[in-house]
Amino acid sequence: MIIDNNDSYTRIRGVLAVVTIFFATLIAISILYDIFPTYLIPMSRTAYALTFGGLFIVYLVFRAKLKYHYIIYNDENNKIILRYYPFTSFFNTKYVSIEMPLDALYKIEIQKVFFKMREELIVYQTLKEGVAKYRPIPLTALTKKEKKNLIDSLNQHARVKMQ
Repeated sequence: MIIDNNDSYTRIRGVLAVVTIFFATLIAISILYDIFPTYLIPMSRTAYALTFGGLFIVYLVFRAKLKYHYIIYNDENNKIILRYYPFTSFFNTKYVSIEMPLDALYKIEIQKVFFKMREELIVYQTLKEGVAKYRPIPLTALTKKEKKNLIDSLNQHARVKMQ
């Protein structure tokens, strides 16, 4: 099975563009016109612009905490290949790659973090020295179907099945 969430990348970037244009428009309107103080709470135009700018920054921080990742999964050549890297990283564009034989997968776990809004996949591999645990892989950018297919495929190859 091959999973590639390139469509999610396009969708998530599109949402960011729409939200950015929305907040930029609100900030421009609040600076140029007296619409908000006239019809809403009587605050200065600057206060409205700062409020909308602050809300936009809160949105960006929230989005960063969701940790969207581009994920490629392939298990077709008698080995598991799982590559991933963050969508929003300007400084670290290196991808992480997990490659192991199909029979080396010990188990997988799903962990919910950040107010249970971000699911992370933890992969365990058997080695000569014991069991190795990989860093958590955020699954936020996968669709429900892609996430289910990835978990089912990995669980099928794991020695210890996830409940």
